[in-house]
Amino acid sequence: MKTTVARSGFVLPSIESVSLIELDEAPLSACALPEACFAVGTSSGRLLVFQSEGDLLGVSEFGSSVIGLVASGDSVVAATSLDGVTALQGETKWTVDVAAGCEIIVGSGDGVLLADGAGAVSHISSEGEILGREVHGEVTGLASNADGSVTAIALSDGRLLIIEQNGGTLHDSAAADDDVETISRMEFRHDGVLMVCRDSLGMALDERPENRLECWHPQNGLIHTTELPSRTTSLLPTETGALVGCFDGSIIRLEVGSKGYEEVARLDYSTSSIIPWEDDLLVASWFNIIRMTAVGETIWSFEHTGLVTHLLDLDNGTIAALGEAPAGQSPAPIVILDPDSEPRLPEDENFDYEELRPAGDTHAGGLSEEELEAADAPPEMAADTAELMGALDEEMEILTEAPSVEADLLEDLSASARAINLPPIADAGDEKTTEADDDGTATILLDGSRSYDPDGSIESWAWQDAKGRVIGHTPQLNVRLPKGVHSFELTVTDDRGASVTSITTVRIL
Repeated sequence: MKTTVARSGFVLPSIESVSLIELDEAPLSACALPEACFAVGTSSGRLLVFQSEGDLLGVSEFGSSVIGLVASGDSVVAATSLDGVTALQGETKWTVDVAAGCEIIVGSGDGVLLADGAGAVSHISSEGEILGREVHGEVTGLASNADGSVTAIALSDGRLLIIEQNGGTLHDSAAADDDVETISRMEFRHDGVLMVCRDSLGMALDERPENRLECWHPQNGLIHTTELPSRTTSLLPTETGALVGCFDGSIIRLEVGSKGYEEVARLDYSTSSIIPWEDDLLVASWFNIIRMTAVGETIWSFEHTGLVTHLLDLDNGTIAALGEAPAGQSPAPIVILDPDSEPRLPEDENFDYEELRPAGDTHAGGLSEEELEAADAPPEMAADTAELMGALDEEMEILTEAPSVEADLLEDLSASARAINLPPIADAGDEKTTEADDDGTATILLDGSRSYDPDGSIESWAWQDAKGRVIGHTPQLNVRLPKGVHSFELTVTDDRGASVTSITTVRIL
């Protein structure tokens, strides 16, 4: 189980993982399959099929990256960067060669839609028959309604096409001529209404919103537009509107036909995925999977070892969470979770932070008394510096022989200056991420030595953990920590009693 610490410093409840599936390379694509199974595609061209318990059911090898996976009936359809499209059900059912290479694949009725490197979109049936192919330009997004009768195509120039299954164009919405627009997300609702998230660089100085969600009816065209707070990173259609995850960390709810939107939650990082779970939501944000209520209250938060890229509902009461490990680290495992598990505070909540004082080492987690005195002492002047300052003093005496300000006013200003106390500057150090040793812990140096007082000196230091316990009184402090995310607060107080606080976060993998 992973510990999650909110930015406010409070430890959030978490849940235990059901199982972990170790990988030898990072997943590039994934999809859920029937009977609580799921498929994973990799950049080396491997297609892996797992059960929710973690058992590997099958491996298929391709000659290029598996860029996309779609469940089609009892088959999984794999699109590769160079080897075309293949449907597998234990063994290969059919293959369609794609000379220009595959770019995007999505489900469409009982078949799939494919965008290739030549700018064409093909409709392929569940039997591997190409039902239609038409060149539109550089495709950046595809979506299809439930029965595959309507297709939405996003192009790199911000243009939106809505097309019938027979190839007829229902709507063609070009981007503004005087701006640069992109389409970040598209999804069809259950009623066939298309939801399109558009973003612009805001180059045109007018009243148009830079980020907006448009609702398109296949026959009636554009029926609703709502401004969004920032670029869309996830989109979940609902019965009456949509839930939108934005780049600024906000999750908003909007209703088709209503003005404005409701902010459900504000997270520290943008969301990569939102899926419904009973009456709640499961949200992937940065390294975390969060279960929250419909009004944004967090029920639990589980920390993945990778940046969460996929949340798959396995339809048996569990989900598979896939993540991308930070650069230079081993691939993150696939985590199987039961979202209905009883959340609780982590077992290591009462972990006793240990200040390390290695035998024979003069560094005891902070600066020595001599170092502190040297740091607070005024700098010594070199001989030539003293001569220069003396010459300046003589010149100053000449310039101030005839004061232009009354003596009592100068005394008042001097007293006022002495009465003003600038607060110190607290710096708890940069956020850190490191791997644990074999015993599941790691030693971290908390470094607040960059803190200073602009008009005096710092008299005291106090480090606190997420529970508010004081764990040290030195500028630098070594602590031994278990795996998880740990928040620490440094409070510095100057020689005239002013205090300032700074927070840093440490992540142990």
